Amino acid sequence: MANTVRDTTTNDKIQFIQSHQTPLNAGKYTITITQNLTVKDNTESFHAQQEFVINGDPFELTPQEIHTVFPPANSIGDHARNLPHIVLTRSTLPWERLAQSDRENAPWLALLVIHDQETQGTSPDTLPLQSLSLESLENPITKQPITVADIQQNAANQQISGTLLDLEADHVLGNYYFRGLNIPRDDFESLTGHQLTDQVTVIDIKRSLLETILPTIEELEYLAHIRQMTDAEDNSLSEPLAVIMSHRLPLRGGKTTVYLVSLENSYNNGTFNYQEAEEQDYIRLITLKHWSFSCIDPENSFMGLLKALNRNLSKYNGQATLRLGKRDNPNLETYLSQGNVPLPHYLRQGGKTFSWYRSPLIPGENTTSLDLSQLSVRSGDQLIYYNANQGMFDVSYAAAWQLGQLLTIKNKKLAVSLFNWKRANAQKLAQNNQQALFPHIFTPNKLNNSNHNLEFPPDIQAWFRELGLLYHIPFNYLVPDEQMLPLESIRFFCLDWFWVECLLDGAFSVGRVQNSDVEQDKKNNPLNRQNQAITGFLLRSEVVSGWPDIQIDGSNSLETGDKFIPLEQRLKLLRSERLSHNVLLCLFAGEIKTVDIYLKPEGLNFGLNEDKNNNLSRQLRDFQGNEQSDWEINPIPYQNQAKNVVKITALIDEIKTKLNNRGITFNHFTSAQFALQMIQGAEKVRFSGS
Repeated sequence: MANTVRDTTTNDKIQFIQSHQTPLNAGKYTITITQNLTVKDNTESFHAQQEFVINGDPFELTPQEIHTVFPPANSIGDHARNLPHIVLTRSTLPWERLAQSDRENAPWLALLVIHDQETQGTSPDTLPLQSLSLESLENPITKQPITVADIQQNAANQQISGTLLDLEADHVLGNYYFRGLNIPRDDFESLTGHQLTDQVTVIDIKRSLLETILPTIEELEYLAHIRQMTDAEDNSLSEPLAVIMSHRLPLRGGKTTVYLVSLENSYNNGTFNYQEAEEQDYIRLITLKHWSFSCIDPENSFMGLLKALNRNLSKYNGQATLRLGKRDNPNLETYLSQGNVPLPHYLRQGGKTFSWYRSPLIPGENTTSLDLSQLSVRSGDQLIYYNANQGMFDVSYAAAWQLGQLLTIKNKKLAVSLFNWKRANAQKLAQNNQQALFPHIFTPNKLNNSNHNLEFPPDIQAWFRELGLLYHIPFNYLVPDEQMLPLESIRFFCLDWFWVECLLDGAFSVGRVQNSDVEQDKKNNPLNRQNQAITGFLLRSEVVSGWPDIQIDGSNSLETGDKFIPLEQRLKLLRSERLSHNVLLCLFAGEIKTVDIYLKPEGLNFGLNEDKNNNLSRQLRDFQGNEQSDWEINPIPYQNQAKNVVKITALIDEIKTKLNNRGITFNHFTSAQFALQMIQGAEKVRFSGS
C-alpha cells in the first residue's frame, strides 16, 4: 500500500510504500523435479534435485548500500524532536530476513538510540563496540562475564570512556548473553558470504535499558517503509529506497549515537528472547552501522541561526546592504550609504592620502550612463575620479581595471592565448587592407573574403564569463571592510555593471600598448557586456559551515506565505559558492526581492512539532499530504517519557482515531501511512523586501 506527499520545492511527489517483500528470504533451498512417464500402463518416475542459496550478508553493510542517515553523522543541530532514520539503497534489504519467522512485515533491522549518559560510569548501560570473530558468536552464550580487558582488547574504533580505563583490567563489568548465530557450519560461507574467522561488530546493552528502548514486534512493522520519487503522472524518478526509523528521540543538549542492529529471529510469539538475563545483565547484538550527532540549543539550529540574522541593523540605517555604519555627518553618510569605504592610498610621488573605494556589490543600482560602455583605456589612471566636495579620489573603477589586467597576466597561458588571438586579428586586418588596395597582386586562392574577426578561443571566453560573475576576485575587493559583513549577517546587493565593465576591459587590455592597439580593441572586442541586472547576497553565518548543502531560491516578486517559490517564478541562480567556511555568495539574473533558504529535500525527516515550552505534538496530514493545523495529537504518548521513547502503537491508535473523526477511513493502516503522518518538510526561512 502506498501513500504520497508532494515535494513543494518541485512538481514531483514522494511516494511511501509499506514494504518490498522478496519472493524468497536469504537461506538454502532445494528444488525437486519429478517426471512421470507412462507406457502401456507402466509408469516410471524420474527425480532430480538442485540446491541453491540466496546469499545475504547479515553482518555488515557496504557504503554503497547506505544512501543517507539523519541526523547527519557528526552534525550539531536542533535534532531533539527528530526521530533518527537511515535510508538504504536496496529496497528489499529490511525484509530479506525477519525478526520473527511468521511476521513477514517485521524487518530484521532496527535502530537503537543511545544517549551519551548511558555510556558513562563504572557500570554503564551500554558498553563500547567490540570487534569479534564470527566463530566466537557461533553458539548461544549465557551468563558469560565481560571484563575491562575484553573491552580494551576488542574495542572497535569507538572511544572508551576514561571511567572504564581507570578500572583494573580484570574488573568484571557484568555478564552477557547472546542468542547465537544458529547457522550450520558446513553452509556458513555459502549462506553468509563470510568465513568464521571474519570479524563482526557487536554492542552490549543492559537488559534494563534494552527493554525500554527496543521496539515491540508490532512496532517494528511500522518503523520500516519504502520511499520513492515520482513525477506528477506517478512515473518513477528514482530507485526505491528503504527507510528504517527509530522510535526514540535524541538527547537534548548532549551527544547521541544511533546503532543499526540485527534482530534476526530474535522474537518468538511477539516477545524478544532475552534468554535468562537479569536486569543488570548485558544483551549482545550484532551492529551493522552506527553514527553520532549532537543536539544543541534551538537558537543555534538551522532555523534559529537564520531567523537571528541582522538583529542589529539600526546602526546600518535599517538596511541589510553592504555598507559601513551610519554616521551623523550628512555628507559623509550620503557617500557611505552608496557602499563607499575610505582606504589608504599611496601616491606615486611617495605621499599618502585616503581615497574612496566601492566594491562591485553596491546597495543600489548603478545609474551610470550606458554610453560609458565599450571601454578601451590605456591605463587604470584614466578611471580615477576626483571628488572635489570631499577632496578625495575615487579609485573604485581604476582598481577594477587594474585587477582585471593583473589577473589575466598572472594566468600566463591565457594571456599568451589572448595576445596571439589579437595578433592574428591584426594580421588579418592588415591583409584585408592590402587586399583592398592591391587586389591584383593576390591570387584567387589567397583572397580573404571574410570581414569578421577570428573566433574567440573557448578558454578566453570561459575566463571572461568567470570574471563577469566575480570568480577569481580577492575577497577584500568584494568586502573591503569587515564591518560591512558582520558575523551572523546577510547583506543584499546589486552588481555594479560598470565595475565589471572596467574589470573585463582591464583583462582584455593585454597587449594594448600603442594608440592603434586601443582603437583596434574597440573594434575587435567580442565580449558580451553587462546588459542585464544581476543582484544577490552575501551570507556570513555558521549556517554556511554547519549545513553545506543548503538550497537557495530567489524571486523578483514579493512572495508571502509559507509555500515555496513556484518554479516558473524563480530567478536563474548564476552562482552559488562558499567563499570561505562561513561565507556564501549568491548571484541571480534579475532583481531579487524574495529569497528562500532551505535544506535539501533529502533533509526530510521524521519528527514531532514543538512549542516554545518544549512540549511535543504531531500535526496530521490529509490524503494529499497537506499538514492540517487543527488535526493534532497532543500530548504524544510515551513508552517511557524519561527515556524519550515514543509508544508507537499508542501513537498510531490516536492517529487512526483522529483521522476517522475527520472522515478519513482506511482498511489497513500500514507503515506507509505512518510515514506520511510523521514526515516533516525541509526547514525554510524567507527574506523578503523591496
